[in-house]
Amino acid sequence: MFMPMDVVAFIRNQWKCEDPLCAIDFSQTLWGELCERAYLDLTERCGYPKASKFCIRLVGQSGSGKTSQLLPAVKAALEAQSQKYVSLAVRDFVPYHPNLSAIREHYDEGLVREKTNAFALTLLTLVLVRCIRAHLPILFEVTLLSPEYERFVHQCLSEEGYGCDYHCLAIAKETSDAWIEARCRETHRVVSKRSSDFFFQTLQPAFESLQSVCMPNRVFIWDAYHTEPQRTHFPDERLWQKMQAVARTSDEPLIFEAALEAKKKFLCNFYREYSFVVTDKQMSNG
Repeated sequence: MFMPMDVVAFIRNQWKCEDPLCAIDFSQTLWGELCERAYLDLTERCGYPKASKFCIRLVGQSGSGKTSQLLPAVKAALEAQSQKYVSLAVRDFVPYHPNLSAIREHYDEGLVREKTNAFALTLLTLVLVRCIRAHLPILFEVTLLSPEYERFVHQCLSEEGYGCDYHCLAIAKETSDAWIEARCRETHRVVSKRSSDFFFQTLQPAFESLQSVCMPNRVFIWDAYHTEPQRTHFPDERLWQKMQAVARTSDEPLIFEAALEAKKKFLCNFYREYSFVVTDKQMSNG
C-alpha cells in the first residue's frame, strides 16, 4: 500500500472498529486490485479526462454545506468550461468494500458509512495518488484531515507540479451540529458525535500544517450567506482567524437556492477569467 505508516495509523485510529468485518487489514495484492478497479471505473465514469494538473479541494466540517453548496457550484463552473475531471468523495468508495454485503446484513443502513469510513478513505487516497501520477484534473471532496494526512497529499501534488484551489466553507459549530442533526433525521444516516467533533477540531491544525505549502494555491473562504468569498493563499498566518470571523452564527434565514446560485455565478465568472490550473502569478492576481 503506497501510504506512509503515520497516515495509515491516523485512518485506523480515527475510524477504528472492533468488528473484523470492518477491518482494513487486507493484503497488498488486494489493495492494489481494488485501487486499479476503482481507478478504471472512475476514469470511465468521468469520461476519460485529459491530463491537466489542477486540484480543487472542498473544505468544511460535517454539516457545513460542502456537498449541498460548494460541490454543485464548483461543478457548474467546471461544466461551463466543458472541463472533464475526476471527482473523489469517500462515499463513492464504499461499494468496493470486500465485506460490504456482510456489513449490510449486520448493521442498519444508517451505520454503513460510519463502519466503512476507514476502508473508503484508504481506497480513495490510493486512487488519489494514482490520479495525481496520471496528471488528471481532480475535484477532491474531502475536507482537511490530520496534519500528517495533509502533508502526504501536499507532497504528492507538489512532486507532480500541481496547483490547488481550496474552497473552504466556514460555519459555527453550533450551526453545523444543528444541520447534521436535521440531516440525520431526514436520511436516517448515523453520524457519531466523535466523528462530527473530529472534523471540527482538525481544521485548525490542518490549516497550520499547510502554511508551508510550496505549490501554487488559492484559498477561498465562503459562508452560507455572503455571495462572494474572501480570497487569500498559503502562507497566510491569519487564515484561521479569517475562517473564524466568517464562521459566525446568523439569525438570518438561509435562502438556500439564492445562496447556491450566487456561488455558481461567482465561480463561473472567476474560472472564466482565471484558469483552473493555478500559477504563481494567479496566486496574486486571482
